Amino acid sequence: MREKLISARFRHLNETLYTRPSREAFSLFSDSPEMFTEYHEGFRRQVDVWPENPVNGYIADIKVRGKLRNAPRFRPADGTSEGTKYPLPRDRDGLCTIADLGCGDAKLAEALVPLKRKLGIEVKSYDLQDGGKPELITRADVANLPVKEGSVDVVIFCLALMGTNWIDFVEEAYRVLRWKGELWVAEIKSRFVDPTRGGKRGGPGSVVSHSVGNRRKAGAVSAAGGGPVGKKDKAKMKEEEEAEEEQQLAVHVDGVELRKQETDVSAFVEALRKRGFLLQREYGQKAVDMDNKMFVKMHFVKAVPAIKGKCADLKKEALKTTQTDAKGRPIKTPKFIDADEEASFNENALLKPCVYKI
Repeated sequence: MREKLISARFRHLNETLYTRPSREAFSLFSDSPEMFTEYHEGFRRQVDVWPENPVNGYIADIKVRGKLRNAPRFRPADGTSEGTKYPLPRDRDGLCTIADLGCGDAKLAEALVPLKRKLGIEVKSYDLQDGGKPELITRADVANLPVKEGSVDVVIFCLALMGTNWIDFVEEAYRVLRWKGELWVAEIKSRFVDPTRGGKRGGPGSVVSHSVGNRRKAGAVSAAGGGPVGKKDKAKMKEEEEAEEEQQLAVHVDGVELRKQETDVSAFVEALRKRGFLLQREYGQKAVDMDNKMFVKMHFVKAVPAIKGKCADLKKEALKTTQTDAKGRPIKTPKFIDADEEASFNENALLKPCVYKI
């Protein structure tokens, strides 16, 4: 029963984080820091039953790439380099600064800080509370970091795009990253939705259909014939319900097997492109990795000027929209979507929140 209560508390706090802007969550956790401890106590129980924790993959990648100092001399003729390891991006002094945003209990920092001199890295971790680890974690709203512009080489969002203003997190990552810096994103597969394709997966903002709590209840009517449920049927239904409940309490709300084709990240990738991030097709990683049953991992690079959001270069964008032909007439450039549609479209809805049925 205690385990169930811990899981229930985790689900409540998890939904709170998904359905509020980050400034409200920061204020809430500042007023009640014990909530952070309660949340991560439940979160650790979920992680224990996952087939893989994405942060472990990031730790392994950093350890391998941190030892490299020179890029391979030759690249494959097809333009890809999958399986080839490239060094981490570094500043002029050879230091790679990594910002783990929404770091949780700072597992990444705990694993890498002892190796910082050997790998030539510095790990900075940020979250709503320090979780009793002030030496590792800095309290901050990820949408407004106490970090100097262009001072970070790698930004990591590992299951951390949780607020209703997660787009602000991405824009803040662009601000703090150096040019050609990398952005690593790991998210739950079922959160991705492309509303520009007709909302086949329920549309933006819809609840996750397999949320914990969305289970059958033993009722007064049998599933087969609609008549009264006998003692054997009721006992069987109760047994099935308890087994399902235990499984759902053990597995994260989205910890279910999903087919690759059910996850559409195209609109998400486009939203990041407008904010200056391009898919990274090098450095020994797939640009979009959907091999895991639960998660999708993406690698981006800060490689183009942002044309939308707080980091957009408005002057360059204005020049693009006022181009003229040989006779001096303005050229009407095609747009991704109409201005009216652009204004009304909420990009934060590209990632569905985890909402639980009570």
